[in-house]
Amino acid sequence: MAKLILRAFPFTKHSFSHYCQQPGSAAPRSSKIVEGRTYKWNVTLRGLLEGNVPAKAILAYALMRRRGVKVDSFTLLFVVKACCLIIHDVVVGKQVHAQVAKLGFQAEVVTQTALLKMYGMFGDLDAAEKVFDETPQRDLVQWHALLAAYSQRNRPCSTMKTAQRMVNESVMPNEVGFVSIISACSQRKALPEGKRWHGYAIKNLAVLDTFVHNVLIDMYAACGCLSDAYNVFKNLRNKNTVSWTSMINAYGDNDHPNEALDLFEEMEAVGERPDEVMMLAVVSICTKLGRSDIGEWIHEYVERCGFGESVRVANALIDMHSKCGNMEKACSTFDRMTRRTLVTWTAMIQGLAMHGHGRAALTRFSQMQREGFRLDEVVVLIMINACSHAGLVEEGKHFFRSMAEEHGMEPWMEHYGSMVDLLCRAGLVNEALDFVMSMPLKPDAVIWRTLVAACRNQGNMNLAAEVLDCMMEMEPEDSGNYVLKSNLHAMIGDWDSVQEVRSSMSCKKVAKTQPAHSYVQPTHHVHVEEVMQNIDEDERRSS
Repeated sequence: MAKLILRAFPFTKHSFSHYCQQPGSAAPRSSKIVEGRTYKWNVTLRGLLEGNVPAKAILAYALMRRRGVKVDSFTLLFVVKACCLIIHDVVVGKQVHAQVAKLGFQAEVVTQTALLKMYGMFGDLDAAEKVFDETPQRDLVQWHALLAAYSQRNRPCSTMKTAQRMVNESVMPNEVGFVSIISACSQRKALPEGKRWHGYAIKNLAVLDTFVHNVLIDMYAACGCLSDAYNVFKNLRNKNTVSWTSMINAYGDNDHPNEALDLFEEMEAVGERPDEVMMLAVVSICTKLGRSDIGEWIHEYVERCGFGESVRVANALIDMHSKCGNMEKACSTFDRMTRRTLVTWTAMIQGLAMHGHGRAALTRFSQMQREGFRLDEVVVLIMINACSHAGLVEEGKHFFRSMAEEHGMEPWMEHYGSMVDLLCRAGLVNEALDFVMSMPLKPDAVIWRTLVAACRNQGNMNLAAEVLDCMMEMEPEDSGNYVLKSNLHAMIGDWDSVQEVRSSMSCKKVAKTQPAHSYVQPTHHVHVEEVMQNIDEDERRSS
């Protein structure tokens, strides 16, 4: 389609307007504009759009103009829609916009709304705003088009400002506009604004349909208000699969996996059939639990419901079994797949790598290459990690060198960090330090901590202390650095230095944040408890 347009309109020599010029400027067939055939041409344009051949619709419009057929607002509406359906190239769309202005249709709300939607689709929000502001009489559809343009391009602040502007101008959004507004509140995690708009909708909209309720569930979940999300879900009469999925995801994303699985069982009891999206959500929750028995249960459920052939679900199952430690099940799932993607291979290789099966990961990598898959930065990172866990130093160095030498890739900070980890695990601390000092990027705290741990494990306390001092200068408010240094002094029995580090933390008001989480199953349920690591206990263990 794109080539057809370019052949018809060689933009490097002429503009689109040159091929759509009025009669008399390029020897057209008639010097009189023909009005009677406009309807037939419009029907033709509409038919080409419905037949999914937008490039031909633009060609037909060009021919229509050269033959002197009168253009109306419907003609331009169809042409603008055709521009939206072609590849995302705004050039043709802007030239059609110029035709709209030239022919005097800037006051037509239908045409202006179509242009606004087009610019929103292309991501040119400045042009969309200009079209909106230039329209003398704006209707509700145009307001909603501007809201949708902002929302789809992740401009929540602009969405909410436009919504407030609507209210100030006494324009009340309907369900369509309300969805864009609540989505913006969700993106910003703006709970007060979300509640206010929820109340506004209840007061001003006659009926809140299921789609609106689903968006509200997502908004409250994004803000961490599970009770409000569940109240919206509970009061929804006509729940669909999206409603159940939204609420299950709400629990899963807020560290309530037990409630998520309970709700899934409740959904089964009422006879609601899951779709692929829901299955992916439930598999993800089971992955977070890290329990092999639950993993096998959901795998059996997936097979029973007929989702076993889905590549996306199979990829999620491989990742789940790997993280649950069931590599036999992960490998059998992989081997049964008739179609694999790069994500499939990545999940399989990563699973083998994290469990120390470096040789097996290399074998799968070779198999992946034989089947024609090209490696990317993620695959290289996984292979270096696999070599690190398996002690394959030379192989890991080869993968790192091949990034630039063979594949033209620029290593990420994560690649450098994995190489430092590989060298440190192999006991090559001095080589790791030389590698860090020669890095073209400034080493991050993770790399320095890896070096500290390696120095400590090999008894090189002086070097570890020097590196820690550098880290504390880089990140003076990171409590982890102080804990590491305290533990280091405790290992060698230097309790005065331990007390000095503790006092320094108190003086600088450095406190531990973001405690770790673990999942514990005392009976049949999984609960989340915060694991607060105590510095005193660390010191006692070290001593």
